Amino acid sequence: MTLGVGKPYPEGVVLSFGEGRRNRWIGRTNMQTRLDLYTSEYKHQEVPMLHPIILAGSVHQSSERASGVCPMPLEAAPGAPSRFERLLSALSGDVFSAPVVVTTQDCAPLVDRQSAHREARLIVEPDTHKPAAALLSAVLSLRHMPGAIVVVAPASADLEDARKLDLALCNAIPAAQRGEIVMLGQRTTRAYAGYGIMEVVSQPHENVPVAVSRVLASGRQTTLSHLLQGNHQLWGMGIYVARVDVLLAAFKSHASRLFLPVKNALQRAEAVDGTKMLDAATYRRVKAITFEKAVAEKIDNVCAIQLDPAWSEVQQWEQDAAADRAISAWDQDLAEDLSGAARAASSDLHPHAADMMAVYASLAQATEDDALTARSTDHKWGRHETLAMGPGFTLQRMAIAPGAALEISAGAGGAEHWVVAQGSVLVTLGDHVRLVWEGQSARIPCGRSRRIENPGSGTLVLIQLQVTPLTGTKDHSPLHSLPPAGVA
Repeated sequence: MTLGVGKPYPEGVVLSFGEGRRNRWIGRTNMQTRLDLYTSEYKHQEVPMLHPIILAGSVHQSSERASGVCPMPLEAAPGAPSRFERLLSALSGDVFSAPVVVTTQDCAPLVDRQSAHREARLIVEPDTHKPAAALLSAVLSLRHMPGAIVVVAPASADLEDARKLDLALCNAIPAAQRGEIVMLGQRTTRAYAGYGIMEVVSQPHENVPVAVSRVLASGRQTTLSHLLQGNHQLWGMGIYVARVDVLLAAFKSHASRLFLPVKNALQRAEAVDGTKMLDAATYRRVKAITFEKAVAEKIDNVCAIQLDPAWSEVQQWEQDAAADRAISAWDQDLAEDLSGAARAASSDLHPHAADMMAVYASLAQATEDDALTARSTDHKWGRHETLAMGPGFTLQRMAIAPGAALEISAGAGGAEHWVVAQGSVLVTLGDHVRLVWEGQSARIPCGRSRRIENPGSGTLVLIQLQVTPLTGTKDHSPLHSLPPAGVA
């Protein structure tokens, strides 16, 4: 194993750092490595190599997988890596060893192809993904290094800012070395599904470990007391940092019905080209349960770190407004067209407030027939439906078949906001290509032709909001169907 600085790093050796500690981000140049960051952040500490464990299995039933459904984290397009590949990049470098990836049999070829350049070690579940059992199988594969620290993450984790992850890990490592299980979480002011709720003893601060008084598994009803305690709760992200021996002890004590079958399935696993195929007959006895439900709810050596990466849910429209004000390459030419007055308005806190107020006012005046009647048209590429239309706005829904692509020519309307309700879309705007995932959104500058493509294996559903000047003339953008682009 070799560090990014070019020096050999034998297995089990630790990195020793100098004196003092600063709990802040150290700006890095292109020549600096992540090892420089950890060296700067940690003094008087001996930090072992971090061992990533990525859970990349499919939760779809066999019938759904047979129809060609590709898990969202594995969907990729030319020039746009999948979320799984981005996670591999975030968990690689100077301080990370080769990852252990647990996936299901149907996803194994795709996972193997996307992780080939990372020298990942694959463990394959015979059928549907079982989160707690998958994690246990990966930890058992590292049981020869009981003191090793693992970083567990689901393939769906969206970690666009590696700096925040590095800082969170720098603060998580000492707690993990003391024998605690560190869980990373989001603020509860935003909806986040899948990995439970952590009730902490004090108000969390970013990158500072906080003791957890209780872990609630996902699927629980939100009560009034939960809302009143919102400042003292975090939504789990499915990312954990802990020692191997601590995790094994937790599974032995609180999930013994999982421990023995998974251990036997791993011992009887068939090795094929370095990939371990868990024994199907033994693994079938294992219950499909989450780590939070199986273990985290029952232990008391848990702490949490608040990590708020770049948010991209439908409700977070401010993110796009901030991106507009940053004048990225995506809409740089939009700034050139702005007048002095418009440029001054764009620096306001809510630059699109006037447009949105016009939309709300027109919605309030809409009749019952307008609200219930939608106009739809079928095309070769899918279906186009007008949901609502009024002074200053048009709301449309588009369902695009797998592999289909179409061009939308520029009209006289204003800027558009696209929200991906299902699937993923590849948007081409001039020389810029962007992959937008389910639950994410993109703002399209006015007067721009664009090409949209469905690179996935399922139907793509887009919601389009077009805001136009109330004094301007309405010109609906014509849709031009293109030949199929192929299914990823």
